[in-house]
Formats: sequence, structure tokens, C-alpha cells
Amino acid sequence: MVPSLFIFTAKKENPRLALVGLAGWAMYAFGLIFETIADYQKTMFRSKPENKDKFITSGLWNTSRHPNYFGEILLWYGLFAAAIPYFTSPFNYLSILCPTLTALQIIYLSGVPMLEKSGLEEWR
Repeated sequence: MVPSLFIFTAKKENPRLALVGLAGWAMYAFGLIFETIADYQKTMFRSKPENKDKFITSGLWNTSRHPNYFGEILLWYGLFAAAIPYFTSPFNYLSILCPTLTALQIIYLSGVPMLEKSGLEEWR
């Protein structure tokens, strides 16, 4: 979230870094779409009674156990990259801590570990 403050409070963007910003917005959009599709696929899978007590292994879930988290992490790093053209100080690059801490939280604290634990209990 902090990187977006640079976008909204900067007086102007650095035109030499405009492509970095565009790449960041592309990453953001791809991550958002990826996460949305993964969530939609899981919702549709769970809405069918024949899938009760089954684990989804189709669509994006065929390639990853947590594609929705991948999309979320990607969109936060995309937002950071989109903000780079608006940075006015080298210290602004410290805002990479925001997507990094979010990713670490999802991977090691709240997201994946909790689902893996409950999944092991449910699917054994």
C-alpha cells in the first residue's frame, strides 16, 4: 500500500522510468486477474455437490496449490514497480518492504501454513 502513496502524492513522474511503471501496471493487472480467476474456479468447484470433500486440481489449481496467493503477491509487487517512476529519493525504494512483508506473511504465517495445516487434517 505504501508504494501507491508515491503515485498519488508525487508532483510528476520520471519519464525515463515510464516503461518500468507500465510494466508494473501490467504485473498488477496480471496478478489481479490471476487471483480472481483462481478464486472463481475454486468457488465454482465448491458449488457443485459432487465435489464435496474433494480437492480442486483443475484450471489454475492444476499448476499450483495456491494460485490465488501467487496472484496477490504479484499484484503487490506490480504496484511497487508502478510507483517507481514517482520516486523522488533513494529511500523510496525501501517501500519494497511492503510487498515483501506481505509475501512473507502469506507464505510463512497466515496464508499457506494455515491452509496446509487444515488441508493435512482434512485430506488425510
